[in-house]
Amino acid sequence: MNKTSLYGVYILHFPFLDIAESKLRPVVVVSRPYGSHAVVAVVPISSKMKSEPVDSSLSDWKEAGLLKPSTARTHRLTTVLQSKLTRQLGSISANDVIRLNESLRKFLEL
Repeated sequence: MNKTSLYGVYILHFPFLDIAESKLRPVVVVSRPYGSHAVVAVVPISSKMKSEPVDSSLSDWKEAGLLKPSTARTHRLTTVLQSKLTRQLGSISANDVIRLNESLRKFLEL
């Protein structure tokens, strides 16, 4: 993928924490691409409801192109090569952007 949208929802092979495998998972892009490798920060999205205090429920999940009520798992924030993102499902709403940014500030202690 050559160009990503800030707060766009994309499909990514997201790695598990405890085993050397990955799963296709929706993620929300939370940064512009940086550096010669076009690295972006992403937050994975799960249909499992909020499990950590810093995670953020997505109220407008249908608008984001998701199939079920979902949560942005802020505590799993990571960076990936922009080229690893596959198709775009949609974008999160302005209200969900506000909540996600609050969640990121809390997680990163900004």
